[in-house]
Order: sequence, then C-alpha cells, then structure tokens
Amino acid sequence: MTENNNTMRGFGRRMTTGEKVKCGLWCLAIALFALWMGSWVPLLALPFAVDVYWTKFIPWTWWKGIKNGFLRSVMSWVDAIVFALVAVWILQNFFVQNFKIPTTSLEKTMRAGDYLLVSKVSYGPRIPMTPLSLPIFHNTIDILGANLGDSYLDKPLLDYSRMPGLGKVERYDIVVFNYPSGDTVASEMPSADYYQLRFQFGTEAMHAGKFGKLIYRPVDRRENYVKRCVGLPGDTLQIIDNIIHIDGKALETPRYAQQRYFVATQPGKEIAASTWKKLGVYDEDHTDFDLVANFPKTELAMTLGLATDVQTGEFKGKIYSALLTREMKAKLEGMTGTVVYVGVVPAEIFGRDFVYPLSETNPWTRADYGPIWIPKKGASVELNAWNAEVYGRCIRNYEGNTLEEGEGGTWLLNGKPATTYTFRMDYYWMMGDNRDNSADSRYWGFVPENHIVGKPLFIWFSLDPETGSMLTERILMRVHG
Repeated sequence: MTENNNTMRGFGRRMTTGEKVKCGLWCLAIALFALWMGSWVPLLALPFAVDVYWTKFIPWTWWKGIKNGFLRSVMSWVDAIVFALVAVWILQNFFVQNFKIPTTSLEKTMRAGDYLLVSKVSYGPRIPMTPLSLPIFHNTIDILGANLGDSYLDKPLLDYSRMPGLGKVERYDIVVFNYPSGDTVASEMPSADYYQLRFQFGTEAMHAGKFGKLIYRPVDRRENYVKRCVGLPGDTLQIIDNIIHIDGKALETPRYAQQRYFVATQPGKEIAASTWKKLGVYDEDHTDFDLVANFPKTELAMTLGLATDVQTGEFKGKIYSALLTREMKAKLEGMTGTVVYVGVVPAEIFGRDFVYPLSETNPWTRADYGPIWIPKKGASVELNAWNAEVYGRCIRNYEGNTLEEGEGGTWLLNGKPATTYTFRMDYYWMMGDNRDNSADSRYWGFVPENHIVGKPLFIWFSLDPETGSMLTERILMRVHG
C-alpha cells in the first residue's frame, strides 16, 4: 500500500502543477536576490524553498495536527506572526521603510507629521550591519511610552556593504540617513548631540554621568534624519549671507526654503492671528517679542535701525520673529499700512552659534560658513591642526582610525607618522529647507556614505501637528527634490 501523494516525503514525491510553479518562482527570486546582493548567502534558502513545495522533510505545519483546539489556534497565530516578522524584516531592510517626519527642519517642503515611504532601492540597500533585530522598532522597543530595551543585538556586527541601486545621491535630493553624531548618546538626554554637550560641558562631565550613561550605537541603529543634499563628494561649500555656494557658484534656493525674519509694525498696529494663518505661518513659527520679558523690545528696535518715539524713546510698534519663505516675505512687505520692516535675523543676535567643527577658534556661523571641502573617496587631505578639527571625526569615528598629534607638529595615523590621509568613503552635506530652524551639517558635519538609508518616494499619511487632524490633501503626495 503506497502513501498518499499529499503526505509522501522525499525526492520520490510527485509535485502538483501549482507546487512546481510556486517552487520555481521562489527559487528564481532567491537566485536573483543572491545575484543582486553579490553573495552566495541567500542561496542557503534554496533547500528550504524546495522542501516546502517538494521534499517536505521538515514538518512546516506540524501544529495543524494538535488535537487541542485552543493550542492549535494559538500556534496558528504564532506561525502567522513569525512569517509576518520575517517578511517585514526583509521588506524593511532591502526594499522600503516607513519614516515619520519628526521636526520642522524641512518646512514648507515637508511637515512634521508627514509619514513617508522611503525607498532603499533608490541608492541601493545596505546589507544589515546588525542583522539580529526586530522589524518595526528602530533601536529601542517602545510600547505605549515604555522603553523595553534595545531592539537589536550588536553581535554579530557586519562591515558596511551596499547592494546596487537605481542611482546615486544627487544634489537637491531629499535623503533619509542615520544621524552621524548619534554614534554616542547620553541616556538622560537622548535627543541632544553628544558632541555639542561634550564641547559645552567637557569630557569629564560626560564620562562622570552628568547626562546619564553613554550609549554607543552601530551605524544602522543611529536615529534616522531627513534633509536635503546640497553638497556632494569633492565639492567646496561656502555659505555667504545665507546663500549656499558650491565651488564659487551660488546655488538656487528651493522655493519653500524658510529663514527667520524680524517683522516690525507701525505704532499701534499688529498682525492678527488670522493674517499669520492666511500667510501659512504656523503658530509655533512666529513669536511676539512683547511677550519675551528678558529681551527688551526697544533695544532690539534700535539694533535693527527702527525709529523710536521722539518723546519716550520707546518703540511703539510690534516686533515679531517669524519663519518665512520668499513668498511670505514679499506679502508682508506689501502690507505697507501695517508693516515697516522685514529683515533676516542675524545669526549672532541670540548668542554664539556652536557650528561644526566645534572649536573655540572657529569663526563661522550658520549664515556665513566655510569654505569647507567635502571628502571624496580616494582623495587626500594634508594632516595639520585645522584639518584634524574638520576631518578628525571622519578619520576616527567613521573610518575607524586613530589620529594623534605628535611632537613638532607631526601627526600619527594609526600610530605611524603621516602627512596626508586618503578617504575610504564618499561624504555628503545635508541641510534643512527651514534654514534657521534646522540641526544639520552646519552643526554636526559630514554624512558618510554608509549612513545613507534611502530616498523618500511619497507621503502616505499626514497629520496636522497643531490640530492632530488628518491632512487628506497631502496623502499620496510625491516627494520632489
């Protein structure tokens, strides 16, 4: 008596037409994926694909034979969840990933509350550096506001490798990347830049636990940021009076780029909340300086060159600080019966800017910055005191070398005297369109190629950050460079 065809196991078992088609498609998909990855590792899945549809040596659905109905139902859910987790892990690491815009740094191009579908294929997916990780959760398991620990194991930790993509990062691309300064995080201030904290409070304070335990995160587990790429490998970038120049030529400013302006009104006049809303300026993007007790309005008016009252010496109008696009600025300037002044807020007016590289001798500001050369793979720089400040983090943190100053102005690279350093990766310069409200490359430097995550395709969901209501007009909106 022979065993039924559906329960036979081994190479003698005959496959149905449907099983042959499914098995063939899975084997082809695995082979193509291995070819795309440039590795034989995915081919290890071939025997399992063949076993599922043909040999059936492994009892994949053993739980269906459980007599206890409740236990069988539980195991069916476990089976479905495990399959879903594996599918999401593959999808998230190699194809697409969900990303929420957390800040206003790209206003008005993108809004806080936009949910993006990010393509890993556009620039080529990275081979996961921390392969043993839970999908959905990025670096910590956060459920209902509770942090349940890391969502990944840091061993094994694989070297950086990227699969072929559809293209490379181009100028003006909006790019999702891992936050370079996120290699070290203070547990009690996880959103703060560790290097900014160390610069202001000192290394001893950081290691003494002033801001909590210091946590090191692998590259692919550093926080995700989204900015616009304005500088490519090999470019020399300079910002002059808020205008970006590349190799001496001014870049076109994106239409929706914003800057912070002072807006002053005629005596006794003010700009109504409805007017700000009509202009498209959100509540959190404008401030009435009459309400800022520690900032004298008349002193500010005199600094801006505004006329004060002849008798009292006071400025009788209103002064606002507002984030504006060029179009918003032009509309306010047209309100001649109300507005008497619209001018860019000087970078230094609220105190010193701590821009990259963090140095007491660095004279740059967010509005007047550089020139600075962006490292390119295979290109070299001279090792000197200034270049060690500018490129030291690239050489040490991102490319894994030691760099120390020796005697008589000499430099030791990995313990040996050296006069130059040759970069092993390409680097990029990322900035937000909301220029005066964006923590970007001006503050933490270059983005290495191994930190590039992907390219946003479109907004699949959006919530108004002020009201919490769904913005249906933004859903399925494409993300343009």
